[in-house]
Amino acid sequence: MTTVYSASALKPWQNWVAGSLQSANENWIPLCTHSSFYSEIERRKRTEDAYKAAVTELKKKPHYGGPDYEEGPNSLINEEEFFDAVEAALDKHDQIEEQSQAERSRASRRISFTPDTYSSISTQKYLTTPHSQTSSLSSVDLISASDDVHRFSAQVEEMVQSHMNYSLQDVGGDANWQLVVEEGDMKVYRREVEENGIVLDPLKATHAVRGVTGHEVCHYFWDTAFRNDWETTVESFQVVETLSDKAVIIHQTHKRVWPASQRDVLYVSVIRKILSTNENDPDTWLVCNFSVDHDGYPPSARCIRAKINVAMICQTLISPPEGDKKITRDNILCKITYVANVNPGGWVPASVLRAVAKREYPKFLKRFTSYVQEKTSDAVVLF
Repeated sequence: MTTVYSASALKPWQNWVAGSLQSANENWIPLCTHSSFYSEIERRKRTEDAYKAAVTELKKKPHYGGPDYEEGPNSLINEEEFFDAVEAALDKHDQIEEQSQAERSRASRRISFTPDTYSSISTQKYLTTPHSQTSSLSSVDLISASDDVHRFSAQVEEMVQSHMNYSLQDVGGDANWQLVVEEGDMKVYRREVEENGIVLDPLKATHAVRGVTGHEVCHYFWDTAFRNDWETTVESFQVVETLSDKAVIIHQTHKRVWPASQRDVLYVSVIRKILSTNENDPDTWLVCNFSVDHDGYPPSARCIRAKINVAMICQTLISPPEGDKKITRDNILCKITYVANVNPGGWVPASVLRAVAKREYPKFLKRFTSYVQEKTSDAVVLF
C-alpha cells in the first residue's frame, strides 16, 4: 500500500531541509582558506614530529653519557651501537666537509683578478717546479739536495728499501689478501691481522691517475703547506723538527669520532726519488711516514698514540706524443701504490675498525688524487 502525503504535511520537512542546507553553506570553507587550513595542519604535524624526535634524542643522551659508554676496556656500549655511533659521526663529518668545500668553491669564484695576479700566474706557468710560498718543506730542491744524514737515517733507509722490495709486489693472486673495494682503476686490499685483540690489518691500494706525475703526487702528499687542503681527518699538526731537506718529524692530532677516543701520531716523513736500475722501468717517487718517539712530544692522557708505517709510492708512465709534439698531461699516467700499516691502540671493536677502513681509505685516495689533478691542471708538468 502506498502512502501519499499532502503538500501541507511535507511543508515542515521541506523547511527543515532548507534550513540545514543554509546552515551547511554558512560553514563551508572557501578553497583558498581550505588550502591554508591543511598547510597549517601539516606545519603543526612537522613541528610535533621534530619535538618528539628531539625528546627521544635527549632521552638517549643520559643512557650513553659518561666514560662507561665510550671506548675503553670496560665499555658498556655494545659492538653494534658502537658502529652505529661511529658511522653517524662520520656521516656528519662528511656533511660538514661538503658544506665547507662548497663554500670554498663559491669564495674562489668570487675572487677578482688584478693585473698583478695575472702577472704572477703567467710567471708560475713557466716554472719547472711547483713552489710553496708558505712552507719551508717544499720538494722543489730535492734533487740538488745532498745532505740527508740525520739520527733517523738508518731507519729511513730500512723503511724505504722494505717498501721498494715488498710494497710494489702484486697481491692480486695472494690468498692472504682480500680485495675489499674495486672502483674503476682503484683496488683496495686488506690482510686481516690481530695481535692481543688489536686489529693491525695491513692495507694496500693501487690506483692509476691520469694527467699527473709521481713527483707531483708525492710533492702534495709530503709538503705540509697543502695538508689542510685535502686532509679532512686532522684537527691540528705541526712540524716538530726538520731533520733535512727531505725529512721532517710531524706531530698530528686527528679529529675525534665519538665514541672512539681521540688519536694522535708522531712520525718521520720522508720524500725520495728512487732512480731505476733498468732503463725500461720508470723512476719511483716515494713518501714514507713511520712512527718515532720524541722527548718533546711524549704520549698524553688526552689522546691514544697510534703507530703508523705508511707509504705513497708513485711511478710515471708516458705515452709518447705523435711526431715532434711536446709531452702534455694527456700523455701522462701515474701508477700509485699506497700502503698503510696502522696500530690504532685502544679498544675499538675489530669489526668497527675494518668497516671504517673499508669506507674511509678509498674516499681519501679519491679525494687526494682529485685534489692533485685540480692543482696541476694548468701548471707545467713536474717530472
